[in-house]
Amino acid sequence: MTSARPRIAVGGIYHETNTFAVGSTGLDGFAAYQHFVGEDLRRMAGTRSETGGFLTALERAAATVVPTAYAAAVPSATVTHADYEVLRDAILTRIAATPVDGVLLTLHGAMVTDGSGDPDGDLVQAVRELVGPDVPIAVTIDLHANVSDAMASGVQALVAYDTYPHIDMYERGQEAADLLLGVLRTGQPRSIVHRKLPFMTAPGMQATDGDPMRDLISLAHRIEREGELQVSLAPGFSYADVDATGFSVIVSGADQAAVAEAGATMAAAVDAAKERFVYEALSVAEACDLARGDENRPVILVDAADNIGGGAPGDGTAILEQWLTDGGTGLVVTIADPESVERAIAVGPGASVQLELGAKTDDAHGTPVSVEATVLRVTDGRYRQLGTYNRGYEVSMGRTVVLDVAGNTVVVSELKAMPFDAQQLISQGIEPAEADAIVVKSAIAWRAAYGDVAGTVLEVDTPGICTSRLDRLSWSPARAAMLPHWTLPTASTDITTIHEAEDA
Repeated sequence: MTSARPRIAVGGIYHETNTFAVGSTGLDGFAAYQHFVGEDLRRMAGTRSETGGFLTALERAAATVVPTAYAAAVPSATVTHADYEVLRDAILTRIAATPVDGVLLTLHGAMVTDGSGDPDGDLVQAVRELVGPDVPIAVTIDLHANVSDAMASGVQALVAYDTYPHIDMYERGQEAADLLLGVLRTGQPRSIVHRKLPFMTAPGMQATDGDPMRDLISLAHRIEREGELQVSLAPGFSYADVDATGFSVIVSGADQAAVAEAGATMAAAVDAAKERFVYEALSVAEACDLARGDENRPVILVDAADNIGGGAPGDGTAILEQWLTDGGTGLVVTIADPESVERAIAVGPGASVQLELGAKTDDAHGTPVSVEATVLRVTDGRYRQLGTYNRGYEVSMGRTVVLDVAGNTVVVSELKAMPFDAQQLISQGIEPAEADAIVVKSAIAWRAAYGDVAGTVLEVDTPGICTSRLDRLSWSPARAAMLPHWTLPTASTDITTIHEAEDA
């Protein structure tokens, strides 16, 4: 039992690291997206994020918030370990400065530094060592977390999103906070089990409203209701070549035996479903041909291999190049290319400019496309997210130009930005519903932005470091052994059958 007004430390570090991306991610990458220290962290109270959920639940319970630090960067290359230590220590020093009754951490769960394959687990254990064995810790993680035993060890709950596209971060933050407050209120600790399934799936096969994740999440929710447990599924982030990569099942609750049984049941269901994670896509030429003739508009061309939300550079050109070669018009596409932004700004709105557009970060996302463009407008690239993904977040694309290229609209920015909110285009004077076709550099999460206006959706087999064809990437032997089969599934246990058996 604890006092009527418990003191709860709140903080976190949030980064999804693509170990195939070139370069590194340092403090500037976090500063460009989200970085709050001390009292500034309270600014997240108005956002539908996990931290926003923490703050709402703590206010409702009349708990005292001890803000530490929170930092997040757009998914990108490996984090510099020295910079990670700066972010970590900002949390630890503030926890150490005052007695706390509990700790709430927002982590992604798939961060990698050049000094650690599991900095998320390192942070959890550092907090545990600092506060001692009796102070409860609860953690939220992304559905794409690569969960390690260190992340799950010694915490009262490890709560992953239930949705992909991710639209329930706020609710999961409240859930984690309520579980922690329950431990403090009752004095009854929770047991936790982590089961790792040694296989990888690509993001394009992880949508929670589709097969097989829909059925797995449904089963997890049933187990939760019947056993008064918390069940989380983390299919993992399959663009990190580290030991923790893979599909995780996490179960926590007050009854240790029930937790263990539920973990075994859920892990067996996931294992039985693994052959149903099957990816199919069209070639770039096929997709562009179909899109131009499709009247169900806007056609969404899914460029998952250049998935900005998975750490890709956002400057892939394969679809744009094919579209222009075919003489297509009405396409809307975003390209992160600071060099082209500089050249377009130099000539100004209304002028024409010759550009070598995109594909400058590496050699994995196509080649630069030579275009004659008219500059339509120049903006500061700032917008506030108003949709279901982290509503309230402010995003900066850096200086941004909108170009007309042979009857197509190209948004070129200094910084890449995840296409998870329609304001990315609307803020640039573009109405998504009026486009003939839109290229989304995302696997699934784009649906939070354009799902309500999308016509036909075409999965496109583009080149890039977030390819859903995981066998195209260069893996260490341990991860290569976890690659999925690229054939259609054979008969296997159906999750529906499990449900029916339980209902009997």
